Amino acid sequence: MEKNQISVIVFSKGRPMQLHAYLESLLKFSDAAEEQITILCCETEGIRYDKVMECFPQAVWKKEENFETDLKDAVMAAGEYIMFGCDDVVFTHAFSLCKAAAYLGSHDKVFGFSMRLGHNITPYPSNAVYYNGVMEWNWETAVEQHYSYPWELDCTLYRKEDVARLIDEEEKVIKNPNYLEAVINADNRSEKLPRKYLACNKERGCAVVITVNRVQDSYQNGFDDSMMTDVYSLDKLYNDEGNTLDVDRIAQQENHVVHVGAEYFILRKARKGYSANLVWKKRVKEAGKTVSKFPKKCYHYVERRLYRRGVFERKLSILNTKKTLRLLLETDKSFVRIGESEIQLMQGKTVPSQHFDPKLARRLRKILRAESDNLLVGIPYYYVYPREKLTPYMEIRSLSVADQRRFLFRHGRKDVRYIDAGFTQAYHLYEDYDFEKHFKMAAKLLADKDVTVICGEGTLDRFGYRLLDRCRSVAYQYAPGMDAYASYASILRKALRIDKSRIVCVALGPTAKPLVYDLHRKGYRVWDIGHLLKDYDTYRKQKPRTEAEIIQFYMPD
Repeated sequence: MEKNQISVIVFSKGRPMQLHAYLESLLKFSDAAEEQITILCCETEGIRYDKVMECFPQAVWKKEENFETDLKDAVMAAGEYIMFGCDDVVFTHAFSLCKAAAYLGSHDKVFGFSMRLGHNITPYPSNAVYYNGVMEWNWETAVEQHYSYPWELDCTLYRKEDVARLIDEEEKVIKNPNYLEAVINADNRSEKLPRKYLACNKERGCAVVITVNRVQDSYQNGFDDSMMTDVYSLDKLYNDEGNTLDVDRIAQQENHVVHVGAEYFILRKARKGYSANLVWKKRVKEAGKTVSKFPKKCYHYVERRLYRRGVFERKLSILNTKKTLRLLLETDKSFVRIGESEIQLMQGKTVPSQHFDPKLARRLRKILRAESDNLLVGIPYYYVYPREKLTPYMEIRSLSVADQRRFLFRHGRKDVRYIDAGFTQAYHLYEDYDFEKHFKMAAKLLADKDVTVICGEGTLDRFGYRLLDRCRSVAYQYAPGMDAYASYASILRKALRIDKSRIVCVALGPTAKPLVYDLHRKGYRVWDIGHLLKDYDTYRKQKPRTEAEIIQFYMPD
């Protein structure tokens, strides 16, 4: 197989450091050459790509102007085989794109050749077949995590003809890589993909996806607390301080999952000859930090034990998820939900979808303590009641929200019965739950209703399973998906034109809260539905609920 028949198309947004590691590791561990690589860069204000472009000058660099047009141009210019890539991927072991392409060329029923799967990614299909070090399996019948997903953008080699057909047949606008990945879903994959098999190297996967880039204190990845992993901090580390990811040390880590955490985010630091005196000073400084953190660690230890024992249950009254849905079905009241992002904002912090705004923070505090017979207020049930079996990651999260818990105890009302704010994301909260019944009740809530949805533009477009199909009619009103509160006056003004005979459903992050409250006071029946539609789609697709997947679920669309 000739190299010029193979192309690599990489997507990057705001991550020059990670992109450098992707390109460096790809060239180190594979037979790819720079000139085979096309990088589609989505510019982020303040993020500099000049350095990484200089390091890999023979690659084709394209600054995104229109994603779908740029994508189609890159596919048209590609060779007969295409591997897509994302900038959070690091390759860890040797592989051959030429051999993978040759395998696809001689196995017509195989749709793609994955570089991230292999016997180290467990469990793997028990009924797989093997040909000279290659594992092949039927993705349509596979039940194992990752092995039943035929279309992904991390590092799988596909035929250009299949890629071009899928893109050309897509009716919706492909606005970004997420939309590209969504052209195949659980509903249409059997119909759209006649090739029912996938293949990979038998012994091990040759790549990992490192899930970092914390932009605030919610959903922390555990990376070195002294160093932020938001894109701006990493841009400074890379462009100003000369740091890169250490692909050699990352390759030495053992992995049994595709998505890995911050322990793989290993930096190359400039070599310095520290004297014994400097080493001693550093050790003393670290010991001082450890001592100063000891009281806080003791507090969190005790707080977690009290939470697990149910001591906090008498602090606030919150209906559980089942009772919340039942109440909503039995009443015509409006509801608003206060969750982790809103608490963070009230504490003066910025969250992924909204910069801190003191006016918004004041409004949220007022809503938390709202007095209205026809407005239900929700806060997270699992913050106070450790009764339901949570997913492993959310179990950890429940023990890591002491500050938010304390905030609710201080500012919440003892004389109010709250509903569960988490009923809109039950699939991602609970490990063992009657999800079929849960979503039947949610569907009944919407059934035969005339609904107007206020949300960020495009946020609902890629859902393969649509809970809103139960409505009698659905209209949409769009608002900014990020920092929506900056446009609050115009959002509210437009919302007030909606006929009051319709139910207004809002999915607009923290801005949804004052919008629900204000519309309610104007006589609307309005619901803060949050992640409900996304949670239903994810449940129907039976997506895995790993730490990485749950973190991604909660990130802004």
